[in-house]
Amino acid sequence: MILEKKKFYTLQSDAVFKNVFYRDTNLLKRFLTDILSNLYDDFHIENITILNTELSKDKLYIKNKTVDILVDIGTKKINCEVNTKYTSEHVYRNFFYLIQSTVQDMRKNMDYVDIEDHIQININFMGKKARGYEISEYTNITTGICKIPFVRTIDVNVDYFKDKWYNLGKERKYYEKYKSILMFSFDEDEFKSLKDSDNYMKKIKDDVEKLNNNTEFYQWMTDEEDRQMMENSAKKEGIKEGIKEGINKGIHKNQKEIIKNMKKENISIETIKKVTGLSIEQINEIS
Repeated sequence: MILEKKKFYTLQSDAVFKNVFYRDTNLLKRFLTDILSNLYDDFHIENITILNTELSKDKLYIKNKTVDILVDIGTKKINCEVNTKYTSEHVYRNFFYLIQSTVQDMRKNMDYVDIEDHIQININFMGKKARGYEISEYTNITTGICKIPFVRTIDVNVDYFKDKWYNLGKERKYYEKYKSILMFSFDEDEFKSLKDSDNYMKKIKDDVEKLNNNTEFYQWMTDEEDRQMMENSAKKEGIKEGIKEGINKGIHKNQKEIIKNMKKENISIETIKKVTGLSIEQINEIS
């Protein structure tokens, strides 16, 4: 009997991502710095404040209906999402998270001017042909001028960086610059064989492995996946039933038209009954 290999949860799981980075602000600070320093000159973070009020330091941070990461770094508020699927639904959802965060900030300040920059970072898996970074902001299409300078979305495509790294023969220089992105592509073997003297990467590796060995966390992940699979199955069945109902309605409507035409051609009721399988009463109701 072949035993099924135990699943290893990587940073592609938002629950793993949150547990690793939310439980260590130094890791979180380094992660955000690595991402944003590629886009902002002389970017650094002095202080970082976690804004998620549901966060508990002594318990595993389990999935809820908030953003994956929401922090204040003094000059900017940053929320971050890990999206293993990249659909229009995720794009809209992430955008609304960004707007919600901005509106909440505005309500606190009661001012339309003194609002901190709000940055939405999306760690996506979009295929190797998509760009590495895509920056979106509210811009006047006619003039090209940014109209709302404090709202910005940054989409990071993990697949692009992974593909380029592999094509470069896993060049060390490239890895060092983009390790905070590349680590989202690591599978179990890559994590366990990771040899990096950087304490940042060592800590991430250790924390990911500890989570996978944590009975409570692992059971929660398994239960959550089972629940999600059941929900997806229910949705699919609902769609199937909807399609079936639509087809039946279409057939019924089409059948009515056929019966009307048969009557116009003076075809006998008995013949229509044999052809359609309907009762005489049902046929007579159609006019």
